[in-house]
Amino acid sequence: MPRAITYPQALKGIYSLGKFGSKLGLERISLILRHLGHPEKSCKCILVGGSNGKGSTTEFIGSILSAQGLRVGTYYSPQVEEFPERFRISNRNASKREIASAYSKVISVCRKHAMQATFFEVITAMALEIFRARKVEFAVLEVGLGGRLDAVNAVEPEMSVLTSVSLEHTTVLGKTIPAIAHEKCGIARKGKPLVCGFLPGEAKAAVKKECAIIGALPVFADEQVRIGRLSEKGGKYSFAASFRSKPCHASLSAPGKFQVSNACAALAAAQLLGAPKPAIEAGLSSARPKFRLQQLSLHPRVIADCAHNPEAALALSCELSRVQEKRKVLLFSSMNDKDYPQVLRTLSPHFSRLVLCEVSLSRSAGLPGLFAAAKPHFCSIELVKSPSRALAIAKKAAGRDGAVVVAGSIYLLAELFGRDKIRLAQ
Repeated sequence: MPRAITYPQALKGIYSLGKFGSKLGLERISLILRHLGHPEKSCKCILVGGSNGKGSTTEFIGSILSAQGLRVGTYYSPQVEEFPERFRISNRNASKREIASAYSKVISVCRKHAMQATFFEVITAMALEIFRARKVEFAVLEVGLGGRLDAVNAVEPEMSVLTSVSLEHTTVLGKTIPAIAHEKCGIARKGKPLVCGFLPGEAKAAVKKECAIIGALPVFADEQVRIGRLSEKGGKYSFAASFRSKPCHASLSAPGKFQVSNACAALAAAQLLGAPKPAIEAGLSSARPKFRLQQLSLHPRVIADCAHNPEAALALSCELSRVQEKRKVLLFSSMNDKDYPQVLRTLSPHFSRLVLCEVSLSRSAGLPGLFAAAKPHFCSIELVKSPSRALAIAKKAAGRDGAVVVAGSIYLLAELFGRDKIRLAQ
C-alpha cells in the first residue's frame, strides 16, 4: 500500500505546478471533477468575480451564511500568509491533513488520466473535494482570473456575484470595458441572479447587455439597495440598508468606504438566498478581510493594502486622507502586467517618500521600470531590491511618529508577511 502524502510533500507538488503556467479553459477542470465523482454537486455554490472586492465580498457572504448556522466553505485566491487560508470551512482554515488528502486524490486522477492540470485547476478541485468531505452546505468561490474560462466556472452556481468591472489583465481579458465585462459575466447563468456591486455607467451598460444575451437576472446593488444614515468612525462605516423592502443595519468591521459596495452586494445576495436579518447583520459585522487597509503595527504605523490596479488605487487614495501622520512613506512593488504607472500616479499626492522593491517572482516588475514610472511624481525615491530590507528602510524613513503604507501587489504582502517558505511562480 503506498505511503500517504504528507502536507510538505503536497505543498511542494502543488507549487511545482506553477511551471506549467496558467491555461484558461474548462475542459481539464471539468474532466477532473467528473473523475472525482462531481464534488461540486455536493453543495450549493456561489461564484464571486470582479476586478476588485471579490475577496472581501466572498468573506462577507460566507460570514452571513455561517451566522445562519450553516456549514460554509469559502475559497480564496491568492493567499498572503499561508496556503491553507485558500480553503476555509466555517471561518477556519482547512487542516494540513485535509489539504494533503485532497491533493492526493486530485493528483491521482490527473496521473491516471494523463492530464497536465495547472496550479489553479488542481487547487480548485482540491477546494471542492475538501468541501465535500466536510459536508458543507454552501461553497462561496472567488474567481481567480476573468470568469468565463476560470476554473471555478466549471461549477453550476445558485447565483453569481460581480463586484466591479475595470481595466485589468487587458492582454488576456480584452482592452475595453465591454470586452472585460464579457469575460467576467461568463460566471452568470440563464434564469439565475447576477448580483452586482456599484458599477459605473459604461460597466453597468455592458453587464446589462451580457445578461440579456445569457438570460441571467441582473441585480444592481446601487439601484436596489437603499442606503441611509451612512456614518464613519475610525475609517469603518455603518449604515441602514433596505433591499426589496427588507431593512437591516450594517456595522462593518472592515475599514474603508469601498467596503460599503462590497457589503451591499453581499447583503443583496444573502437576502436572495433567504438569509434572515439577524444573520445578515451579524455576518457583515464579524467579517474582517485581511490586508484591506489593515493596520499591522504602530510607531511607525504600518498599513497594508492589496491595491494593485488603478481602480483599487483610487479607492485607497480616498482613504489615505485619513492618515494624519506628517511623514508618510509608500512601500511599493508590482507585477509587470499591471498598470503600475497609473497606480503610482494616483497614490503620489499622499506621500513624501517612495521606497521601491522587487518581489521574488518572474512576473515582478523590475526596479528600472518602477523607477521610470515613479520619477515624474515623487521627489524622494529609494530603490531596494529586497522587500524585507525595503520595509526596514521605509520604517526608518517614516520615524516613530510617521506612517508606512505597503501597496501595489498582494504578492508583495505575501513576500513580507507570509509564513509559507515555498514561493509560487504565478
